[in-house]
Amino acid sequence: MDSENQGKEYREDRVDIVKNGDGFAVGYTQKGEWLEYTVNVETSGTLPFELSYATGMESASVRFFMDNEPITDTLSLSGTDDFDTYATYKGKTTKELTKGEHVLKVLITSDYVNLDWIAFGKIDGDIMDKRNGTTGILPKFASDAANAFAKNAGVYKVFDLMGNMLGKIRLNAGATLTEIKNGLKIAGYHNGAYIVRNAIGQTFRVNFGK
Repeated sequence: MDSENQGKEYREDRVDIVKNGDGFAVGYTQKGEWLEYTVNVETSGTLPFELSYATGMESASVRFFMDNEPITDTLSLSGTDDFDTYATYKGKTTKELTKGEHVLKVLITSDYVNLDWIAFGKIDGDIMDKRNGTTGILPKFASDAANAFAKNAGVYKVFDLMGNMLGKIRLNAGATLTEIKNGLKIAGYHNGAYIVRNAIGQTFRVNFGK
């Protein structure tokens, strides 16, 4: 609704961005504003999703569109007492999505709700895996968590989900999630889920597929 970044964080454009812990969220939202993201839908169907939000209002609402067609009803978001306390809304698309590249629109349908992240799953219950590093709209955990985990350059151990050590990969300091996945691929690991452990014993789950 205006040309300034009212939160004065991260970048200078029309999107209002605020601090949220060690990361950022979209804030100062007004009814009628919207955000668009180019996304790759991996699986066709009605898909589950989660939305992290905060609002100091009694309630707030948003609605999702894909290629300008509504894929949810208006999502009623309960108040979280303040704009620094975030809650997670869980839902499912009301329209079947089709595999491939599309444009996701997030329409703000009431004033003043902060939006932290959105993650879509393929099936009910798999969104935690998405948040730990596969796909979705993940502005914070998929990038920042990977960078923090791979803080130092060196050799990292790789385990399967049963805790069996499979081998090692070498990563550069501050490796991104994509670079960790590429490291596994170059080392000959097949599509699947792995646990990567750094030198101080921290672990990071990585899923990569076709």
